[in-house]
Amino acid sequence: MTKLPLLSSLDWIKVAENYLPMITSVVVKIIVAVLIILIGLKLIKFLTKTIAKAFEKRHLDISLRPFILSLVSIGLKILLFLSVIGYLGIETSAFVGLLASIGIAIGMAFSGTLQNIAGGVVLLILRPFKVGDFITASGFDGTVTKIMIFNTYLLTTDNKEIIIPNGTLATGNIINYSTMDTRRIDINLKLAHGVNIAELSPKLIAICKADKRIFADPEPITIGTITDLSITLDIRFWVSNNDYWDVMQSINESIYAYLVANNVELPYTKVDLNKQ
Repeated sequence: MTKLPLLSSLDWIKVAENYLPMITSVVVKIIVAVLIILIGLKLIKFLTKTIAKAFEKRHLDISLRPFILSLVSIGLKILLFLSVIGYLGIETSAFVGLLASIGIAIGMAFSGTLQNIAGGVVLLILRPFKVGDFITASGFDGTVTKIMIFNTYLLTTDNKEIIIPNGTLATGNIINYSTMDTRRIDINLKLAHGVNIAELSPKLIAICKADKRIFADPEPITIGTITDLSITLDIRFWVSNNDYWDVMQSINESIYAYLVANNVELPYTKVDLNKQ
């Protein structure tokens, strides 16, 4: 068994002299890299706080703030990581390729989720509706209670919670009933043939005008149409958006009470028993 030659003190000094500059350079680079990371993280934290304050001053939707701040923070940290890797002399192209591959894989696996996130951002930026608005979307009617990154929550008039993906909302049709301050109410009456529309219409308009919540300008009107089975009389008038449901119920009750009290005939289906 051969023994390794022992190095003398002079030999160790020569080895140290040969490798000391390289070791020193590596140590210095590591120290500088650590300092870059520490300072960079503090700057990123300061920047995200500054952006958060700017969002608060501009009253950006509270649901959107954490999402954007997370994207900014993650993006800056990735850039910081790549900068430190490049400073240490490590080839960054491999890391960039790896990150790109991971991004593509995640995007393919969560394409539906990413679509909902994108839809949520679009809704929160463009604001076709806000919390508290009454809307029709994706076949549902309800009051918006929450707008989150992935889904929007509606509360229906019969107290059901509807959860709609934001991707569907952002690409679908939305009817917002709360955008305008005023709203028109249409009441459709079906009356039997032979009812005197010229005499009935002023009575119904008078019922509407008696309610102070109904606007005098534009004034209530009636429009009549004739079908095979009935006469349809449309009563149209304008109210404040906040009074819509109360006035709808009140006027329907008043008109129905008038029709019953005055024996106004309603249509009914006739069956001819003599037909073979």
